[in-house]
Amino acid sequence: MDLRSIRYFLAVAEAGSITEAARALHLSQPPLSTAMAKLESELGVTLLDRMPRGVTLTPAGRYLEAAGRRLIAEEQRLSATLRAMGEGLEGELRVGAEPMGLWRVVSTRVASFLSAHPRVSLELMDAPPRVQLENLANGYLDLAVIPVLPQEPLPPISDVAFTVEVVDTLPLTLIVPQSWNLSVSEPLPLASLRDKTWILPGRLPGARSLSRLIDDRFTSAGGSPRKIIPVPTVQTAATLVAAGLGVSVMSDEMAAHHPGVDRVAVVGDWPKLPLGLVRRKDGIVTPIAERFAELFGAEKIGEWAD
Repeated sequence: MDLRSIRYFLAVAEAGSITEAARALHLSQPPLSTAMAKLESELGVTLLDRMPRGVTLTPAGRYLEAAGRRLIAEEQRLSATLRAMGEGLEGELRVGAEPMGLWRVVSTRVASFLSAHPRVSLELMDAPPRVQLENLANGYLDLAVIPVLPQEPLPPISDVAFTVEVVDTLPLTLIVPQSWNLSVSEPLPLASLRDKTWILPGRLPGARSLSRLIDDRFTSAGGSPRKIIPVPTVQTAATLVAAGLGVSVMSDEMAAHHPGVDRVAVVGDWPKLPLGLVRRKDGIVTPIAERFAELFGAEKIGEWAD
């Protein structure tokens, strides 16, 4: 099995047809059919179910599709890394950043890093944690900064495990619409907020996220909110809070700069939310990504791996 065979297979999987894949690859159909049959023979497993109109992937084919995409991404990054090593520190840095982490720790480090290394091009993915982990798993992202809880390691995705360094913690605050004109002199009991509509980022399957942390806090106060609207990120939540839809929790730092919301103290306050610098456990770490990750080391407050 070589990389060319993998590329051919991925083209067939994407097209759903050997004929269409051959057209996209600028090949004739018979050699591509032969290549797929040879690949199946070498591996000793059926990858494609041949249908009257096109093909579908068998379970083994679906596995090879996911693993093959990671393999091709790794090969591309390896080639780019070796070229960069020969030319000095230059190339691409791809970082995922959950909005609160972007505000807290990523933005300043990106600015200083690009100032020191102007030949590095940056791609920053501002997306929900699950999307970032998927892009770490498939080799697209180098690093990601997301909320984590160290006692519950992140679940593998497509057989890819992750390592995490806790690099900071976020003070949290309740936010309410400014239009409510909710002025209180004393912190609010958390139980008094159960009837409010809560707008919270969705849970990360297999690991505790901000929503789960808030659930635990409500449990200690006598019960969870009765109505929760899940959203992709805290930015979406804050926008809906500003529109008057309900309340949410986000980093105090981010809330202080978001228009249309007020910060309100609660009895007992909120636990601080750890931020983790996440990498693939056994993936390629480019010199650029390693150098960038070093910027977090001086303030690292803990480390764990699954």
